[in-house]
Amino acid sequence: MTEAALTWHRLPSRVLLLRVLEVIKSFIIPLVLLFVINNDWSSTFGIILRVGILLFLLLDILQKFFGWLNFRYALDEKTVYVIDGNWIKKEKSLPLHKIQSVHSNSPFLYRLLGVVELTFDTNANSDDASFKLSGVFPNEAKRLEDILDQVRHRKTETDVPAEGETDATETQVVIEKPASRLLYALSTREIIIASLTSLSVFAIFPVASTIISSIDDFINLDGTFDTIGDWVVHASIIAIGLLVLSVLMLSVVIGMVINFLKYGNFRLERRGDRIRVEKGLLNRSAKEIPYEKIQAVRVKETFIRRWFNIVGVELVAAGTMDDLKDESSTILPFVKRERAMTVLNEHFDQFVWSDTLHRLPKRSLWVKLLRISWVGILVSGVVLYFFRDYAWWLVLLWAIIIGGRLLSYVTTRYARNGQFIELRTGAFNVSSFLTDKPRIEQVQVTQTPLQRRFDVCNVLFSTRGGLLSNEMIEDIPKQEAEAMLQWFSRYTVEEDMKTPG
Repeated sequence: MTEAALTWHRLPSRVLLLRVLEVIKSFIIPLVLLFVINNDWSSTFGIILRVGILLFLLLDILQKFFGWLNFRYALDEKTVYVIDGNWIKKEKSLPLHKIQSVHSNSPFLYRLLGVVELTFDTNANSDDASFKLSGVFPNEAKRLEDILDQVRHRKTETDVPAEGETDATETQVVIEKPASRLLYALSTREIIIASLTSLSVFAIFPVASTIISSIDDFINLDGTFDTIGDWVVHASIIAIGLLVLSVLMLSVVIGMVINFLKYGNFRLERRGDRIRVEKGLLNRSAKEIPYEKIQAVRVKETFIRRWFNIVGVELVAAGTMDDLKDESSTILPFVKRERAMTVLNEHFDQFVWSDTLHRLPKRSLWVKLLRISWVGILVSGVVLYFFRDYAWWLVLLWAIIIGGRLLSYVTTRYARNGQFIELRTGAFNVSSFLTDKPRIEQVQVTQTPLQRRFDVCNVLFSTRGGLLSNEMIEDIPKQEAEAMLQWFSRYTVEEDMKTPG
């Protein structure tokens, strides 16, 4: 296929404006500090610094311009062709039938300019496994998604021909876009409760630290810190208490705003043979996971949210790109456990959860308590040698270490239910993992000298999530570990060797 025979498309000109704004945004702090707050051109170093920043800004803008100018894409019936590159042009092609999912992302600036970013993912693990269209009009995005739907439909018709079919090209098939079925939508009340039960209420502290650090690189704030310290020393307890309360309330508000911006209008949908997750207020994103690529289900519970019976659910999907893995795999960020299990049982019935899980024997607790904590020993040594006056803090440290091991013993459970393996692991934060035998790549059993004395083992299960997604259960009885290994190694040709995805 020659270049002349294809209809080539460029990105809209407003995408160039978008990229220039993104460059200016990345330089905004040094520009404001050097050209507005501290606009001093008297020193040679100041002149060199300001000229250097302007040159870097200009070079970055030129790079974005040539990147936009060189970028083109075209499609025929089977392949998408892309030409891109800033200074050096690169050409590549990608078969349409290999594209497994389309992820759309609409940050605030994109929505302001009326464009959408599309990422086409083949679910393979290589640099050329996907490509992005960083800014197309919504109607063009819809056209491309419709083309992919037609390709998927033709591939299905080719893989499973109808009975008595003679020539697939003789009949014109009308392609209908898969109907969307809403599986779950987050409510405002759920987002508020999740904000109050997460560490996002402390978001003000890292944000303030980042801002102060950036300013301090250009302006010395030592005098300001000294003034604040003097005020704290001489202020009354009531004034300090009101200050702390105000900061905490402000942090709660900031945490809620962050969660509303990130998870507002959250929708979990099923469209044909794929799961679609949409979320975000200012930055709107929509990402897909093919059902056939789902390798396992993981239910997560943080320490605080366990008190409120709130969990998060994510899918382990084969071949998901690294930069989309975490975002696209989370299908329920925070919901009541009962609602989460209802959604999983109704719409992900290829995974069967066990009613009863086995607990660890008491000898496993002794292994956990006797296992050496190198972190505890190292910290204790440093404190006892250099900071003996603070040695009483070591009581709290070892209480946390021992308490975590007790919690790990209480929460760790496991079950084999036919083809399925279910693990519940963790201490302060707990994770429940469920997969079946055909989706497991390998099972590895290990045993340390300490575990050998108590006849227990560790078992590692690997599935195809990204490259390999590993899940380990520690200190289970040796006979159970051997039974799991034997269970995995006994394949039947009819069922087990037919690995999904």
